[in-house]
Amino acid sequence: MSFRGRGRGRGGGNRHYDEGPPDSVVKIGKLMNTCEGDLVLRADNECVPYFNAPIYLENKQQIGKVDEIFGPINEYMMSVKLMDNMTADSFKRKQPFYINPMKLLPMSRFLPKPPAPKGPKVKRAGGAGGSFRGRGGRGGGGRGRGGGGRGRGGGRGRGGFRGRGRS
Repeated sequence: MSFRGRGRGRGGGNRHYDEGPPDSVVKIGKLMNTCEGDLVLRADNECVPYFNAPIYLENKQQIGKVDEIFGPINEYMMSVKLMDNMTADSFKRKQPFYINPMKLLPMSRFLPKPPAPKGPKVKRAGGAGGSFRGRGGRGGGGRGRGGGGRGRGGGRGRGGFRGRGRS
């Protein structure tokens, strides 16, 4: 069964759906500078925003979207692509900006995982090397690539197409 042409297949949906203003906003950072019509914000929040997450003023008016995130992980910065009716010169340095808290990821998602605690090793059944058979299907042991002395093609008596009526 094919799902082609039905619209919202895998994980899609209406990607450019305007969600409207959020119920609440949290401070994400302050304006550091402007660059080529974009804003450069220094993050004040310990969480990391999604790409293309809307950025708001304190009154929940959307001014743009997160474009890039850069800098060291403990004091990252982001560029904000402004909406068409906004200009970068209309904002003051150190002016705070806000984001929907549902558009933030915890910093732990971007940090390396701590090593697992070392405990006693659990022995598994199957002998020294376990029961891994190597590559390939059908029996014959773990010959690997081209092993077993037969070369490619499997040698004599391995089946194949023989026509009708022969066995």
